[in-house]
Amino acid sequence: MRRYFLAGIALIAIASTPASHAQSQPMADFSVFAEANDNSNMVIDHEGWSVILRGIVLNVPPMDREPERTRPIQTGTRINTANTTRYRHEGNRVVYHVLNDEYREAITFQREDLEALPDQIGGLSRLSSNEQLAYWFNLYNVAIIEQTMLNYPVRWINNMEAHGSDENVFDAKILEVEGQRLSLNDIRHNIVYANWDDPRVIYGFFNGSVGSPELRRSAYTGAGVWGQLDRTAGEFVNALRGVEVNERELRVSVVYDEARVLFPDFETDLRAHLARYANEETAEQLHADRPVSARVSDWQVADMINGSRRCTGVAGPSTMTSFAFGNAEQTQQTGVVANCATMPTNAAILMTAVQNRRIELFREGRYGEVYTVDLPTIDTTEPAADAAPETDDDSGTE
Repeated sequence: MRRYFLAGIALIAIASTPASHAQSQPMADFSVFAEANDNSNMVIDHEGWSVILRGIVLNVPPMDREPERTRPIQTGTRINTANTTRYRHEGNRVVYHVLNDEYREAITFQREDLEALPDQIGGLSRLSSNEQLAYWFNLYNVAIIEQTMLNYPVRWINNMEAHGSDENVFDAKILEVEGQRLSLNDIRHNIVYANWDDPRVIYGFFNGSVGSPELRRSAYTGAGVWGQLDRTAGEFVNALRGVEVNERELRVSVVYDEARVLFPDFETDLRAHLARYANEETAEQLHADRPVSARVSDWQVADMINGSRRCTGVAGPSTMTSFAFGNAEQTQQTGVVANCATMPTNAAILMTAVQNRRIELFREGRYGEVYTVDLPTIDTTEPAADAAPETDDDSGTE
C-alpha cells in the first residue's frame, strides 16, 4: 500500500496565478474530477494537516439548545465588538489572533502540498472516491483558513475578498488542481455536490464562520470520512445554528438551502435527514407540521475575538497592532500581533461559556457523549474493503 505523507512542508513550489487575474483563465473542466478508482489501494496520509489543526483549533463542547439572549458584557467601554447572535457560543474556533510565523507558513505550505499532490500521483482519478472526498474537504478547509489568516482581522466571512483581489473569497479562482483554476464554490458545488449524492457531504466544508458546520481538530481521511461526517452532522443538527427553536416554522441553516441539489423533495428529504441525527430536544422541533425556512445564519468569523482589532477594548492594557505577513515592512493591515498583555475580552467571554458548559456536562455525566445513528446494514457476503482504523483527536482545547 502506497502512502503519501503530507507534513505541512511544500513538496513542489507552485507559482500561483494572482486571483485578480482569474478572469483571464479558461473555465474549469470539472469532468476531470468525475472519475475514481475504487479498487485503488493508494492512501493519502493527512497527518500533517491534523497536527496543524490540533494546534490552532479551540474545541468547543456542544451547547444546550437555549438561545443566547443577553448582550455580552464588556467593561470599560460602550463599544461592543463581540458576537451578539444567538449562536455565538457554538462551534469550534480558530485562534487566528495568536498564530505565529511557524503556523502561518505551515498552513500555506499545506495548501500548496494539496494542490501539488494530484500531479505527483498521476491524477486524482487514481484514488478511490473516499480518498478524493477527504482530499476536497481538506483542500477547501485549509484554503478558507489561509484566506482568513491573510485578511485577518476580519469580522464577516461572507463579505471577505480573496487576499490581493477584489473578488469574493468563495468566487475567486484561488486554487489550481490538475491544471484547472478553481474557486471554493467550484469545489463545493461543481465537484463534490455534483459527484457525491449524499447530504452528509454538506458537513465536510468549514466556511470560516460561526454558522458553518464546525472545523474538526483532525483532517478528513479516506478510511474514516463517512464516520467523521456523521459525527460532524450530529453536532451541527443538534446545535441552534443547524436547527433553530421557533414556534411558527422549522428554521434551519442556510447551508441546507445552498445544497438543495442533495434534497430532491426539499422539505420531505431534509426532515428525514435531520431526523437521522436529531437528539430528543431537536426532534421536538421536527415533529410539528410547520413550513421549513432555511434562513439561519451567522457569518461572523469563527475565531476567539470576533475579528476585533483590540485585545481588550479602550480601557484595557493593550491594543492589537497590524503587520504585514512575511518580511515586508509593517505598512499594510493584514494581520494582528500575538503579544497582547491579557486574554482579549471577547475570548474571555467565550472561554467562560466553554468552561461552564464543560462543568455542566461533567455533572450530568454527558461529557464526551456520542450520538449514534442507524446506518444501512452492510452485506457480509461482499468482501470487506481495506480500511485503517481512524484515529480522530477532537478532544481538548488546543
